[in-house]
This record gives sequence, C-alpha cells and structure tokens, in this order.
Amino acid sequence: MKQSPNDLKHYFPFTLENGLRVLAVHNQDTQKSAAALAVNVGHFSDPIDRQGLAHFLEHMLFLGTKIYPDGSEYQKFINQYGGSNNAWTATEHTCFFFDIHHHHFEPALDRFSQFFISPLLSEEFVNKERKNIDAEFKLKLKDDIRRLYDVHKETINPEHPFAKFSVGNTETLSDREDKHLRDEVEDFFLQHYVAKAMTLVIEGPQSLEQLQQLASEKFSDISSNEVSQIKPDIPLYLPEHQQICLQVKPVKKERQLILSFALPSIDEFYREKPESLISYLMGHEGPHSILSLLKKNQWALGLTAGSGVNGYNFKDFNISIRLTQAGEEHIDDIITIVFSYINLLKQTPLAEHYYQEKKLIAELSFHYHEKMKPIDSVSQLVINMQHYPQEDYIFGDYVMDKMNQSQLTQLLDLLTPENMRTIFIAQNVATDKISRWYKVPYQVNKIPQEKIQAWRECQNNRYLALPPENKYMVEKPELFGSKNSKSASTPQLLKQENGLNFWYMQDHTFHVPKGYIYIGIDSPITLDNAQNIAMTRLFVDLYTESVIERHYDAELAGIHYHLYSHQGGLTLQLSGISEKQGELLDKLLAELQEFNFSEKTFALLKQHLISHWKNADNSKSISQLFSVLSSTMQPKCPSSESLSNALIDIDFITFKDFCHTIFKHINLDVLVHGNWREQDALKIHAIIKKAFNGQYHQQHQVKIPVLDIKNQGSIQYLLDLPEHDYAGVVYYPMNDKSLITVAKTMIASQILSPQFFHQMRTEKQYGYLVGVGFVPINRYPGIAFYIQSPNYEASHLLAAMDEFINECHLVVENMPEEDWQHLQQGLASQLQEKDTSLRIKSQRFWTSICNKETDFKQKQRLIETILSLSKHDIFDYLLTQITDNHKVIDRFCLLSTKDENQDTPSIHLKNLENILTKCSIKH
Repeated sequence: MKQSPNDLKHYFPFTLENGLRVLAVHNQDTQKSAAALAVNVGHFSDPIDRQGLAHFLEHMLFLGTKIYPDGSEYQKFINQYGGSNNAWTATEHTCFFFDIHHHHFEPALDRFSQFFISPLLSEEFVNKERKNIDAEFKLKLKDDIRRLYDVHKETINPEHPFAKFSVGNTETLSDREDKHLRDEVEDFFLQHYVAKAMTLVIEGPQSLEQLQQLASEKFSDISSNEVSQIKPDIPLYLPEHQQICLQVKPVKKERQLILSFALPSIDEFYREKPESLISYLMGHEGPHSILSLLKKNQWALGLTAGSGVNGYNFKDFNISIRLTQAGEEHIDDIITIVFSYINLLKQTPLAEHYYQEKKLIAELSFHYHEKMKPIDSVSQLVINMQHYPQEDYIFGDYVMDKMNQSQLTQLLDLLTPENMRTIFIAQNVATDKISRWYKVPYQVNKIPQEKIQAWRECQNNRYLALPPENKYMVEKPELFGSKNSKSASTPQLLKQENGLNFWYMQDHTFHVPKGYIYIGIDSPITLDNAQNIAMTRLFVDLYTESVIERHYDAELAGIHYHLYSHQGGLTLQLSGISEKQGELLDKLLAELQEFNFSEKTFALLKQHLISHWKNADNSKSISQLFSVLSSTMQPKCPSSESLSNALIDIDFITFKDFCHTIFKHINLDVLVHGNWREQDALKIHAIIKKAFNGQYHQQHQVKIPVLDIKNQGSIQYLLDLPEHDYAGVVYYPMNDKSLITVAKTMIASQILSPQFFHQMRTEKQYGYLVGVGFVPINRYPGIAFYIQSPNYEASHLLAAMDEFINECHLVVENMPEEDWQHLQQGLASQLQEKDTSLRIKSQRFWTSICNKETDFKQKQRLIETILSLSKHDIFDYLLTQITDNHKVIDRFCLLSTKDENQDTPSIHLKNLENILTKCSIKH
C-alpha cells in the first residue's frame, strides 16, 4: 500500500478464513486503540414493506449480545475507560466504530465483535428501540436537508432502491398480524451481516502481530455465508424525471437553485478523478467565474459544484447556488450563465495546468498528511476498503494519475439541458403536493422545450472566462528545520509592546510546511451595545465578501484565512502552507481598514444576516434552549432576535461611521506557530505593527462578563415553541472557575452521562436527544442535563430529570472503587492524548493565550487535579452543588412548551428579566 512519507504507522492487510478483510494498523504515537467495522448493506437493502430496517438493526446491535446481555453494558464500558463510540447507516453501507484506552482494548473489542456474531435482538428492546427510531425521525422533520431528500425520493424511478424511506418510524417498523419485527430483523441480520460483506480496521500501539491475533480471535466466528445482496440494474431516473423543475418550500427562509445532472457511477474513474476537475472550474470563485458574474448582478451569494447523491449505478452532479431575493426573479438568466460556462469547458480541450493544479493540491495533502485520531483514521479506512483495491486503501482519495480527455468529454457531454432537472427552493414558491414522510410542500413542472432549446443554443457570455494559472501554488514548499536543538516546546513572547503581545514558536513536530497565524483584536467599541455587536458581525460578512474573489487563488493553493467575531472584538486567522502567508497577510490587513463596501452590497448582506438570525427560530427546540442559556449567561452575547432587532434600522452611513471606529482603540494578541524561522516571524510582526501603528494600547483589553446567579435559586424560563418538540435543559453553573471545580464538574458529567442516557432514552423512551454534558461558559464550569421529546410535555421531562438529579449522588456512592479508578484514569488519559496535528496544537496554544494561561501548563495541572480527587470528593460535590435537598440550589431550568393557553413568551421574558436585574456580573 502506498502511504504518505509523513505517515509513520505500520499497516498489514489480511483476510480471515471466513472472508472478513482486515487492516491492522500499528500506531506507536497514541494511547488510544480504535476499531471500525463496515458492512456492505444499507437502506437500499430494506425490504419494500420494512423500510428503515437496516437503520433499525444498527440500533439493535448496541442493545445486548448473548455473552453480554445487558443493553447498556457496552456503552458504560466504553465510557468508563475514556472511550467513545457511534455508528451510522447510509444507502449501501453501515459502519460501527469506537475508541478506548489501549489497556482496555481487548475486552472492548470482545464486546464489539459480539454485535456481529450473536446479537440478542430481544423482543423487549425491539419494542423500545422502535420508539427511539421514531423519535429520531421526528427530530429531523424540520431538517431542510432531510426534507429535500424526501422530495428527491418521490421524483425518481420508484423502482430504484434510492426511493426507499431510509430512517424508519413506528409505521414502517410496526408488528403486523403475519410479520413480527423481531423475526424480520433477525432474518435481515442473518442474510446480510456476513464476513465477506464486511471490512474491519483496528489501530493502536499494539504490535501488528497482536492486532492480527485480536482480529482473528474476536471476529472469526462471524458468519462465512455467501453475500446474497443483489443490486438491481435499473436507472435512477426515467425520461419523465428529467427536464423538470421542482419547486420546494423549505422550513428556513432560504433561497437556493440546484441544477442537477444525471451521471452514471464514476467509481471506475477514481484514479483520474475527471469530475473533480469539472467541479474545480465550475465552482471557482475568482474573477470571471460563474459566481463572480452572479454576484456582479447581485443574484447570488454562493455557489458549489460537484456534490450530489451517488451510488453503485448513479451520480448526481449538482451546481448549488445560494440566491438573493433579486436572483429569484432571474432563474432562467442564471441557468443561461451556467450553460455559457459549460460551453467554455466544451469548446476546446482543457489546459493541462488545471489538472496539474488539482493534482499538486492532492499530492501536497497526501505528502504532508497530518495525523488523525485513531477513531477518525479507522472510520475513514474501513470505508475506503469497501471502495478501493488493497494497494489504494490509503492513497485512493488522493490519487490523480493523469488528465484523461476522453473521460472529461464523456462527463461534459452529459451536462446538457436535456439531462438536467432544476430544484428551486424558496418560501414563496407555488406547491400542489405534500411529500409522504416529511410533509414537504412541493410542485413538479415540465420545463418548456423552448427553454431547453434556448439553453442548448446559448451564446458565450463575454464576461465569463476560465481562470489563469494560480500564482499562489507552491510546488515544493520548504520545511525549515530548527537550528537550536533545544527549541522551545511552547510559544515564547518574542515581542511585547503596550497593547501588542506577539507570541512565536517554530514547530516541526509534524513535519509539515504549514503554519498558523492568529491575530486577536480586542476592540471595546464593538461591545458597547447590541447595535455595535450586530454591526461587527455584519462587518465580518462584508469584509469576507469584499476579499474572497481577490484571494481565491490563495485558498485553492492551501493558504486559508478567516475573519470572525469573538466576545472581545475580532480575530483574523491564517493557516495552511506557510511560504506565502506573509504576502497574503499584508494584503488582508490593508484591506481590513479600507472599508470599500458598496451600499448595494451592504443592503444585500444586511438582509441576509437578519434572515440568518431569524432562521434561528426554526432550529430544533434543544438548540433554541441552549441559545437562550448562552445569551442569558453572557451579557455581551445577545440572542439572535436581539441582534436582528438591533440591525434592522441601521443605515449605510451609520454603518460606515462605525467601521471607522473599530480599529481606533484596540489591544492585540498574536500567535505565529509552525513552519517559520524567527526572521520570518519578525517580518510578520512588522506587517502587523505597520497595519495598526499607534492604534493599540493595553488599556483597550476586554474582559468578558458572565452573569452570576448566586443565591437566586432555581430560575425557570418557558419558551413557547408550538411547532417543535418539547424539551428541557437544567443547567447548574458553578460559582468559581478554580481547577478543582472544573475537575469535579468534568468527572461528575462523565459518571452521570451513561446512567442518564440509559434511563431517559433506553428505559423510559423520552426521546432521541438526551444527555448530560460538561458546559463551561467563559471558563466557568457548569453541568447540563437535557432531553428533547416528541411525546412528553416539558413539565414531565423536568420532573424526570429532577428525579434523576435528586439521587445522582447515589450513582457515585454505589460505584465500585475499581470502576471509579478506571473512570478517573480514563478521563486523565483522554486529556493526556498527544496533539494529532499542527492545527489542534495551535488551537490549544491560542486558547491558552486568550485565557491568559501563558505558561501553557493548564492542561497538565488539570490532569493532576483530576488524579488527586477521590470518589468521596465527587459524592460530596454532587450532594452540595447539585442534589442538596436541604437548600435551594442555584440553577437554570429552560423548558419548551406548546400550550397556547399559557402566558405569552413576552411575559416569561419579562419575569426572567426582573430576576436577572438582581444578579451581579463576574469576569
């Protein structure tokens, strides 16, 4: 197998006697071991009268095996030893994966392997899990991606397996007179869960021989039956499903146009990847591109090309355009522009340099491949094993052998009006149908032949042109070694002035020619009031829009930039190939203070931002409750509604005047980390100093306020969401941010999480979204209990949570000492995991700088604190901070209701505001 020179792991592929293909991966740089198993079966294999069965079986495999019959035992075991686990079901594959500390990998793997050998599939859990599947289905009823899929499935060849309902619910999974779900799920398992349809990857610090032995011991008993799956050779689309316009009404107030072209499966082209070159050019965002012209006309805000469903005999090539309100009125003109550009691609053979640019980007990504967490690595490789031959398990996603004009022509010839369907998504479209499962309003219209002919014969547009060669491409980036054998292991304060702290660290730990620049700009005026906070967010959008076309080549060449707002002001981040970052930074900082925004673009992006904030009302109820919690606890983080109301009356003059004040009085913190020598860092320092000369002073440093609800007792807030599920969040904020309080809160949430999940979801069937989480707010730790339910009112959910909370200290009291030690060590080992990439390491350093923890030892101190605690410490913590029945504990209870007869939300908000005025502020 071809592997990256930066990849120091050892691989050994082999096949067990039962036909299971296995890849063992020795990774000496990790304390975690991980495993992933994929089976070549998904919802395409569902019986037509049991849609959702593959997904249901995925759920059932977690709920007990003949050797380990306890339905919660696997989850508890993984959690207890600092691990994580999950699974998913797609069209043609189902994938299961977990990680855990390597000392506990063998017993974890034993439990995992039994999923595929002797699952219990008990009648009790069949009845319970059917409700969880239904809750998962209902949870996504307002998800516009799922809803669009539902319409898609209704407007294709009904005989194709893609037309099936993939999730399942109580209707499709109900017992019938002659058919019991438990029997059918067992039959499905016996038919499809056979070793020859499976791939397995196991990775860890164990030797290849040990990993090979583990795979053989644990997985050899999987059925060796032959694969019985037959994939029907029928087309995804019949002639009547093309040359149509679908009009779909979304939940969110968004506008989108999708042009979808039907291609055959392109899996056989994976070594040349012709479709990626077409996507590269059609999705280009530089001057004279499709998007450039659409933006010039103010018809679109964004465009992507190439995505779309794909499978064993089909691939949709989609061009997705985010429309403006004006764009809605010019759908036909937009489609004409797209076909004009397609004509450019067809007129002459494409220049070789475009392919070489794509190939160079892929080669650099592969050559300087950064480490992944074992769980991410095994999850990716196990699917690659389903698609690629053995020699390309690792390299298959990156390989680009050569430009193949024949393949390009074959695909381009299919990008025609005759082979297209359009999907127009907007609030005001006419509809006359409702989709079966997700109840989506839509309409299907045949595209008139005169339009098809006009698009087929459209002329070239003089504005459009293929892009020039990319000057930002670096063919052989230089990797700088350190001249100092004792180079720093943490960033050093290279330069310090009044209001400018410049941190620098050369780092070649990962052997990549990459670097990260973070420039944190504290600007007190951006936080003065809700209007200024809203205008700062708008400034970020306008700035990003103003520079994207100019610097798109840098993005393509692997040099990325991102301006974003934070609670103290703004942060500009650059990342990727380090060689030309200084050149780009100089331009970006100059443009940051030019404020060359047109009034038209201001009006367009202002409206778009307001719409985005208003769309928050359509988020799932649990997300809305957590948003209320965040904005309530953080006075400088207003709610989406507050921001929308604050921005709506801002005119262009007011906004421009504000922009000129953003950088007048600032404080700067900078981190330069990665593939830079000290002289390179000093040049970056000079660029930053020149850009902000005389504008920075340490007195402009911003302290972030947090609400202190001490002595306020239990604060309850009802949010009326008649169109959403019921939900409840109970949040306990801690009074201080000492390491010992952080450690206790983390451990408590870790202990309670699997117990709460098992009781509320598996046992009581309240809903799909349940959990206990460690939720810090501006470094003040807190613990949150939450449930979202389609069937149980919020008051019932609160009572259930309180019942659990009032006895949660007993979970710790009844915990065996051995389990306590394992959990404590597991959490410590999670924190001790080495940084797997330069990106993660830079983020960790930057977080420390922002938190003023500039000795960079906070994580180690936290680990030591966790290991110093006893079980009694956590018992006492829960008893005094969470469950004390002798005093009222300070907490937030946020509940979503549907009762129209209750007080209006404004009354609840007023009551909440009256309570909050009594609270003090802490930093």
